[in-house]
Amino acid sequence: MSIECDVLVVGAGPAGSSAARAAAMNGAKTIFIDKKEEIGKPVQCAEGIGEYLFSYLPFKIPKEQLVWKMDGMFFWVDDISIEKTGDFWKSYSVDRRKFDKWLSKIAVEKGAELFTNTELIDLELDNENNVKKAIVKIKEKTIEIKPKVVVAADGVESTVLNLLGLYDPKEGDLADVYSWEMKNLDLYKPNLEQVFTGEFTPCGYAYIFPKSKNTANIGVGGILPEKKMEKYFEEFLEIPHVKKQIKNADYVIEKSKKAVWSNLTDRWIYGNVLLTGDAANQNLKPFIEGILPSIICGNIAGSLSSKNLGFSNIEYQKKIYSEADQLFKTSDKTLKTIEYLYSKKGNKKYLQFFSFVTELFAEEEFRKVEQMNYSELKEKIKRCIDGV
Repeated sequence: MSIECDVLVVGAGPAGSSAARAAAMNGAKTIFIDKKEEIGKPVQCAEGIGEYLFSYLPFKIPKEQLVWKMDGMFFWVDDISIEKTGDFWKSYSVDRRKFDKWLSKIAVEKGAELFTNTELIDLELDNENNVKKAIVKIKEKTIEIKPKVVVAADGVESTVLNLLGLYDPKEGDLADVYSWEMKNLDLYKPNLEQVFTGEFTPCGYAYIFPKSKNTANIGVGGILPEKKMEKYFEEFLEIPHVKKQIKNADYVIEKSKKAVWSNLTDRWIYGNVLLTGDAANQNLKPFIEGILPSIICGNIAGSLSSKNLGFSNIEYQKKIYSEADQLFKTSDKTLKTIEYLYSKKGNKKYLQFFSFVTELFAEEEFRKVEQMNYSELKEKIKRCIDGV
């Protein structure tokens, strides 16, 4: 059996569904596939979305999808803490099981055809490395899809990149995240996301992201683990501020995953294949925020793919950067700063990470702390927080 289409989107997460929706809206015959039998499962995500990104979205998120509102963020390092509130720091939790289903539904409503339980198993390329056929498996049946354009929206462990021979992550490209949803918590402040950093985070951070007054996603992640992530998680849970919040906790479901930190590829377009979402490292640093950025970028990718790739890789990047109002350029700069901090030995980097992400110091002052030792920097941070 063979099917022809204008656009084949691989993956029906936020990036894939948004790409399929946009391509179909622009008149392209669009098919989007996902190897999962049920969209939205399993959940491998902290499920937070920043309110500051809402104005960049191509459509409005209905209120019923916004599970829990948070007014800001709480940051902790070595018994020092600060709370940040205001527009930039506001966020919501979503339920990815329902959220992803809703996204795929609106793509179908715009004319895209969704195939679930459908796994991409091979790509047939021409002499210029354009995809001529995609071989997919639906249960025990194999079919061919002949697309004009392929949108790779299949995540951190992209099958499309693997079949193109482009998937070769180096050390530090991917972050390991060990995470659980827990209930019966005694949360410090249920309307604040909590972010922690220290030796228990292998060049990364730990988090408590509330989903209700007594439920949260709790995890630890990092790019350079030297032991099992479960061990870092156990150390994190022993921090007194954390321990008292989880003393009566029930573990609901594990949500561990890998997350993209550094670029997996040099470009976002290869032949007639266009990358979007995690496959293109289109998340925002420092917190690897990916849900809404994937919707924003997926929408652009779908719109462009409906025009049969009559544009260059540079034009695609420029469109992302311009429509997202420098968000990704700022993220790229943040990535370089944090990679520089985490390249250093010793624990001072965690104090520097804390001061950087909380915008505690101006850029000029941030350079000066390079000369301080751990104790000096810790005291400076305390004085700054206290307004001394």
